[in-house]
Amino acid sequence: MTGFGIAPRRPVGRLLGALLAVLLLGGCDTSVTVLNPDPDYQFSLFGTLQVTADTQVVRVEPLGDSTQVGAPASLNARIVLKNLDTGTQVALRDSFGTVGNVAPVHNAWTPHAIEPGTTYRVEVQVDGQAVTTATTTTPAQAPRLRHAPAATRDRPFELPCRFSARGTPVELANTFDLRVRGVDAVAAAEVRYPLPRPSARPTWLDHYDRVEEESEENRFRVSVFYADDLLFLTRPNAGGGMNQCPDPNQFTAPRAVVRVTAGGPDWPDWQGASLNALARPDTFSNVIGGHGFVGGVYADTIHIPIQGRE
Repeated sequence: MTGFGIAPRRPVGRLLGALLAVLLLGGCDTSVTVLNPDPDYQFSLFGTLQVTADTQVVRVEPLGDSTQVGAPASLNARIVLKNLDTGTQVALRDSFGTVGNVAPVHNAWTPHAIEPGTTYRVEVQVDGQAVTTATTTTPAQAPRLRHAPAATRDRPFELPCRFSARGTPVELANTFDLRVRGVDAVAAAEVRYPLPRPSARPTWLDHYDRVEEESEENRFRVSVFYADDLLFLTRPNAGGGMNQCPDPNQFTAPRAVVRVTAGGPDWPDWQGASLNALARPDTFSNVIGGHGFVGGVYADTIHIPIQGRE
């Protein structure tokens, strides 16, 4: 999955990554009636409602015709986003086209602002009646992010990298930490390094596999093995090359940027599920009258400064 610049070098087993790949790449089969077939299932819905995003997008696909490749040109339906707390609603616009050189798809979108701590429902209406819906609640606040190695046990972002006698990066000596507070779930953790990079390299690198829940409720820790990232980004090719991290003066800004996305109170506890399970549109479905998942999320970023290694 590379639609959001997430590095393909690690197994991407996170639900948000799966949702975004479905949404932007169109890489999943839209003929999903073979999974839990039901004559009452009319549409699939996939997407997120992001508090900080300027545009909301939900993939909407009709179910029922497994012989058709891609979506028909018209959904013959109206897509509505309802704020269940205020009773207001907006109609989503339909964008139809081919994304990523695959079958044509429908992305319903709106520039409507999403509020924190609010319950929304996406409805697919046919002849004025809601036939498929997905309901979700956004996080009440942005994730609170902290990196304070001078006052806590957080490990700093130190350069130059430290290598073993065999020339491989020492993981503990080349890992920085940050803490996440005040969230029900962490949906994604990604890192960006302000470095000149080959065009084939992703902008954001996935680090969800290093998110750990701490003993206190609503608290998480993210560990970033930055030497691994830097070697991946700067070596001549992904298969090998120079075994040396870049110098601090090669950065356009002396820091790394970490983006953490919080999931709302109804974000599913999917950890431990197989990739095959995550690929199924009905594994964590909150869609009534169809397949898929629409989740509320809230993202924030933190700058991790580079420190000189003593």
